[in-house]
Formats: sequence, structure tokens, C-alpha cells
Amino acid sequence: MTNDNWDVFKADLWDGISMGDYPRGKPFYLNDHRYWVSRNSLNQLVFYVHDICRTQIPVLKSASCFDVTIEKYNNNEQRLVCTFLDSADESTEKFGVVLKSIAIETERFNSVALFANIQKQLQEWSVFLSDHRTPLSRAEFIGFWGELYVVSNFIMQAHDATDAIRYWTGPSGGKKDITLNNCAIEIKTTSSSVAKFLKISSLDQLDRTTDKLYLMHLFVNYADHDKGVTLRYLYDLVYSKIKHDFAVLAVYKRKADNIFNRASPIQKEEPLACSALDIYDVLDDFPKLLRSDVPSGVIDAKYDLSVSSIQDFCVTQDLQDIIKNG
Repeated sequence: MTNDNWDVFKADLWDGISMGDYPRGKPFYLNDHRYWVSRNSLNQLVFYVHDICRTQIPVLKSASCFDVTIEKYNNNEQRLVCTFLDSADESTEKFGVVLKSIAIETERFNSVALFANIQKQLQEWSVFLSDHRTPLSRAEFIGFWGELYVVSNFIMQAHDATDAIRYWTGPSGGKKDITLNNCAIEIKTTSSSVAKFLKISSLDQLDRTTDKLYLMHLFVNYADHDKGVTLRYLYDLVYSKIKHDFAVLAVYKRKADNIFNRASPIQKEEPLACSALDIYDVLDDFPKLLRSDVPSGVIDAKYDLSVSSIQDFCVTQDLQDIIKNG
């Protein structure tokens, strides 16, 4: 969806809707009038979808940020009702992004498939919708800066920008940071060029589930504003390259916004520079702990990996080819 087509949505989906309007509401997606918004008697924001469905609709477990119910009507019509439980004023825009994305992603479905896919989308957005106000730790800040740096300076340089966002898992995503077809890249960022070890956070992090797995290590340091780049700059740089495509932009916001919004104003404006970068081929004899290596009673483990012990696996000279071809 390009910017030219954004007018199929209102800027503020709940504009003109009063407290207690539900079960009445207003359609918000001009391409498909099954999608509605309203406000209930508690002034909570409500999203609902009305469609013909002759069978019972399974209801997935609701999240802490929303509640989902199913209402039955005459003529085999049913309604999925999602009530957003966060009533903060600043959340309205966030909910609007979610609903626009859901409408685009699910409009091709009907009946049970429509309601099932809407609930699936809501579950995928649940972390984004949750109210995360815990300040960003130094390690989280450095790690997030590193991931955005790699996405913007390497992945987007070798691949279409919209594909790059889909390749990137995001800070709260899956087990590997980047997945390029049959190749995966795990990114580790440290704040000192003399780092002697890398923190591995689980038994799955270095488990090769694709044909190839690489461990990328970025060394970053504080820099002057004229030599370094800030977290805000990297966030906006990625944003600028995909802003023409609403569906991809929504995916990016889902992956990035929670952790970016937890960053303090100082963290967002702190300039860092990548002083060095290495990438290692995680082969069978690469030093690591996997789930298959530990007794069945061990649920998980975190450990430190010596940087000096993995130098024989360094393939930094092949970096560009790895990024481009996987």
C-alpha cells in the first residue's frame, strides 16, 4: 500500500465516536465495510468485525492488553469484538496502526477464516500493544542499536528494503536476528573493542536450524555527533526507506517500536560508532552449548563465549557475499 492509498483510512479512527456508542460504530476501512470501531460505556476503544459465519468460532486466549469476545446475530451473522484495555490517550495512535495492518492482512478472508486470522494477527501484535514502560538497560540499548545498524547499513544495501524488514526478526522475535532464506545471522554488539567474551542467552541461540548460521560481532564506542550515529537516526533511516508501504511499515513498527519507545531521550540521541565488525561461521565444531548437549532436566542456560576461541571460524572477508547471497 503506497502513500497514495492511505486515504482509505481515517487518520484518527475513533474521531467523532462518543463514549457508549457500542454496539453502534463506524466503518474505518473504505475498501471493506466489515471492519468497524466504536467506544463502549467505559470509554474503552472497541474494534469489531461483522461477517456471515454459520459455524462456531474458536476464541483464542485474550492478552493483557485486549479482550476478545464473539457475539451472534440473526441470519447467521457473527461479530468478533476486540476491546482495548489500555485507555491512555497516547495509545489511540498505536491501536490505529494495528487495526489498519489487520484490515490489510485479513480482508481476503471470510467467515471462520476471517475471524481466525484476525485473532492470529492480534496475538502477533500483543507485545506491541502491551504497556512496556520499563527503562531500556544499557545492554538492550547497545544490542538494539547494533541490530538497526546492521539492517540499515548491510541488509538494506544488499536487498530490497521491504524484504529486509521481513528478514529481520526484531528484538522480541525469534531465535535468530536475521534469516536470509537458508542462512541465519545472530548479531552480538559490545561496547568495547577489547571485549573478551560474548554473552549467549539460550541453548537455542547458536543452534543451526538453517543450512548456514553466522555469528556477527559489532564493536561500538561512544563518538562525537559528527562521527557517530544515534538510535533515533537509525530508526528514522529504516523508516524512511519503507514509509511508502504501509503493510511493511506496520511490520517494522511491530518489531521495533516497543523497545525504541522504552529508550530514554538521552539514549535516543547518544551517538555511537561501529569501530569494527567480524562475522563467524557457526560450524559443527564451533564452541557452543546446544539443547542436545545438556541433560533433559536442564531447561535452558546462558553462558559466555570466549572471542579468542572462535577466531579460526572468522569469515569477515566474505561478509558482503554472505549478506547478499546467504
